[in-house]
Amino acid sequence: MPLQRSVSSFGFDSSFKKSAENILEHYGFEIPLSTVAAVTRTHAEKIAKRQQAASAKAGALPAVGVEELIGEADGSFIRIVSTTGAKADARKTRMVDYKEVRLFASAAKGSDSACYDATFGSVDTCARLWAQTAKTVGMSIESYVQVVADGARWIDSQRLIAFGEQSDLLIDLYHVLEYIGEASETCSAKTKRWVTTQKKRLKTGRSAKVIDELEAHLEPEDLPDELCPVRRAWRYLENRRDYLAYDKAIEKELPLGSGLIESGNKHVIQARMKIPGASWNIDTAENFARTRAMRANQQWGAYWQELKDAA
Repeated sequence: MPLQRSVSSFGFDSSFKKSAENILEHYGFEIPLSTVAAVTRTHAEKIAKRQQAASAKAGALPAVGVEELIGEADGSFIRIVSTTGAKADARKTRMVDYKEVRLFASAAKGSDSACYDATFGSVDTCARLWAQTAKTVGMSIESYVQVVADGARWIDSQRLIAFGEQSDLLIDLYHVLEYIGEASETCSAKTKRWVTTQKKRLKTGRSAKVIDELEAHLEPEDLPDELCPVRRAWRYLENRRDYLAYDKAIEKELPLGSGLIESGNKHVIQARMKIPGASWNIDTAENFARTRAMRANQQWGAYWQELKDAA
């Protein structure tokens, strides 16, 4: 079991080839690459099932917990390879696609640690996993959840299912400012000052003025969207008027940006699953994404203790 733990630990953090090299370097003996892959995949499948079982209890919240939490979610595209199932040479029947893995994160206000989970599953499976991450960091029936996101519709729909009236959605301020920055040259000759003014308005609860300002500089309707940065910015904010309460977030000392999930995408998902040359079948990708999240949650030791206790 200790050897399996070492082999799979290397396998979850680097390519199977590199993992076999690490075993040789650190322990002085060789293990076939195929064995490294088989052991790592076996434990990934077990961990994914363990995570799934835990999420089934996400709806049972305690009466007492942390007062305020931050919840975030985002997607990242991973290279997935499949075959048609024909008996011909697999190289001739393989199909390459990019599928979105959705990552969820929750953290108690003021905490440096977060809880993650991830899935390639359908949108409808997301709320339960997200709710479980919040429960893990202390969500109770009375907790308030500030969700910060880029405005994707699936995030808002799953936010409502996971947290309901206990939550509010805030559009990532820095994402909004990207739109405003692109529109600035059309709206003013003094672009930096103009952007600063709009940012100040957003942070002081005057987002309606920003939307009105953009509307006053809309490009002609006959121009295509790609040539209309003001139209794109106006439409983005107009469609999300209810999610721009930055003044309230500032008052509660809650974040205005989605740095938690952006960082998570890099170190939980991309650091292993988007290494050069990496391709995955969908089942292994799902298991690895959930295992990478579990390891980021500092639950790796608990998993092995459970196996030891069951042995």
